[in-house]
Amino acid sequence: MQFERIADKHVVSLLDFELTNKSYFENVIAPREDAFYSLDGVGNHINELLYLQSQKRASSHVLVEHNRILARANIKNIEGDKAEIGYRVAEQQSGKGIATFCVSFLSRQAQEMGITTLTAEVMDNNPASEKALVKNGFRPTFCYIKKHRHQNTLCNSTLYELALHATKLR
Repeated sequence: MQFERIADKHVVSLLDFELTNKSYFENVIAPREDAFYSLDGVGNHINELLYLQSQKRASSHVLVEHNRILARANIKNIEGDKAEIGYRVAEQQSGKGIATFCVSFLSRQAQEMGITTLTAEVMDNNPASEKALVKNGFRPTFCYIKKHRHQNTLCNSTLYELALHATKLR
């Protein structure tokens, strides 16, 4: 398995990944709009990610094995030397350390980009994501009380942060 930078060639496999795991993802994060779940919707999503990458405001990857996407891993909201990470792991890959692998990859990528502070926000209903962050040195820094509405329930979330030492100037 290997990480690939998101590209137009991933439209079909990304749509399959998102459709196959839609209900699994929606158990712990907000659902995407229905328009996303089409070739045009995913194509537009990828184009937006490519634009953000060209502006050095994001870095988006997919973890691929045998032309199948196992996970997504993104650095987003890059502002100066700070950024946020996000990741999604296919249901069939859960419990195999893939999320931890994604967070480690994103941390290395961010460090190479000159980012010195990474954050990730996790709702309380997602202990697997919290575990992946903590294994990679992230520490909880702030708790948001009833910040997100998920499945008609207000949920708490925790902001995690990791300090990095930049290895390359941008």
